[in-house]
Amino acid sequence: MNNLIKYKNISRIDSKNTHGWYVRIYLNGGVFASKLFSDRICNGKDKALKNAILYRDHNQMVADVNKQPYKKKRKPIFDKLTKNNKSGIVGVNEVHTKIRNRPVHYIQATWSEDFKPKSKKFYITKFRTREEALKSAIELRKSKEKEILENWNEN
Repeated sequence: MNNLIKYKNISRIDSKNTHGWYVRIYLNGGVFASKLFSDRICNGKDKALKNAILYRDHNQMVADVNKQPYKKKRKPIFDKLTKNNKSGIVGVNEVHTKIRNRPVHYIQATWSEDFKPKSKKFYITKFRTREEALKSAIELRKSKEKEILENWNEN
């Protein structure tokens, strides 16, 4: 199968330890079902993709049958820390990685607009300390929370 073709609700994941196809089915503004189809477990990339497509099609039918109107307005932002959050601030995380074999260090603020993830990176350099980057990321996250909640309360 051609890896360049885009498949609705199916993404390819190729990271250090994970290789496979990830399926997400959405319902009422949230994830209804999701699953990773590993190349190793499915005995190859093509078989993993075929299984992912079958899973997607079956669960999309189930989701279509289960569509119900919202009973409650969902909160547009997360307000709980994830297990791996080390900053202590929801939506702010510190990243150490390599780009072209060069170490890169930044603080990232994340939020969601219209159900799409958004982020801004504040790089730690000789011109910006970790504390300055952290402060900037926290300020941005707080301002986005305020903006999102104001818009949410208006609707």
